[in-house]
Amino acid sequence: MAGSGGMLIGLGHDIQLIAELTTVEALKVPGIFFTNTECLYFSQSKNPLQSMAGTFSAKEALFKALAMATNFYWTDVEVRHNSRYAPYFEFYGLLAEHFQLQGWTVHLSISHSGDYVSTVVAISPQA
Repeated sequence: MAGSGGMLIGLGHDIQLIAELTTVEALKVPGIFFTNTECLYFSQSKNPLQSMAGTFSAKEALFKALAMATNFYWTDVEVRHNSRYAPYFEFYGLLAEHFQLQGWTVHLSISHSGDYVSTVVAISPQA
């Protein structure tokens, strides 16, 4: 990783079968797993379930990368997309404070293939 001296604080990976999420009703309620902004993104997506699965998997990978007992909420992190549709995290509340205090930055990759989505999250010191 450029500028970080190659130091890695945490690494998380998640793979999700997209169809598994079709029956989880709590995923469809804003404010539990997803923010209102994320839910709006899903509703405007060409494939809402695939987008939801990618976001869910990204958050799972993030919590794995943190590798510690957390008191954070699923909605303390939001998956956003830049002008080239590349995903990145936006943090809120205690999670935002935690990353700022630690001086950490997060890298996110989301890949879709067939019936699955795979995500990788790497946490490193800020450059």
